[in-house]
Amino acid sequence: MNIVQDGGVRVNRVVTSKEELIKAAREIVFEEGAEKLNIRYLAKKCGIATGSVYNYFPSKSELIFAVVEEFWKSVFHQDVCKIQGDISFVEFFETIYVRLCANLQDFRSIFMSQFEAMKSSEKEKGRLVEQKYLQHVKNGFLMALGQDKKISNAVWTDTFTKEKFVAFLFTNMFSMLTDEERDCSYFKEVLNRILYVS
Repeated sequence: MNIVQDGGVRVNRVVTSKEELIKAAREIVFEEGAEKLNIRYLAKKCGIATGSVYNYFPSKSELIFAVVEEFWKSVFHQDVCKIQGDISFVEFFETIYVRLCANLQDFRSIFMSQFEAMKSSEKEKGRLVEQKYLQHVKNGFLMALGQDKKISNAVWTDTFTKEKFVAFLFTNMFSMLTDEERDCSYFKEVLNRILYVS
């Protein structure tokens, strides 16, 4: 991580940016566990003074949140709103659901113990970070609805709007994820019956 070869001699590479610190912190979390991550250990791993880390992250909680945000960004942020080819909304939903299934398990096992130890004000900040990325996913669903030409405009009414439909989808999707339901075929059938009226 912070060691480079220089003529056969191992030397520390100075970490100079917030992004590099987050990358190093993420490696600690995924290779050694979230409980190993703290300001002092990150500084040691990167070969820099502890104060240099505090310049970017004033507390361990801030550091954890940065790694969590990077985690969600890597899962969704770059491509969730980019729909490849002529994919249907239901196929798009399945792609997102499968991705969430795979990554939520990692998220729970790696980060949940750290969140439980946080103060309530810090937990609230964690929820805000999560909400930011979930909103991004909701926006992706809305975009997918708009791009699926097989969904008739007649499906939508003043009360049955795309926004309310996505909220309904999220509620049920997260209920399934909480129950660790990996098979979303029944819910796909529900979506097909609602969206693709003959």
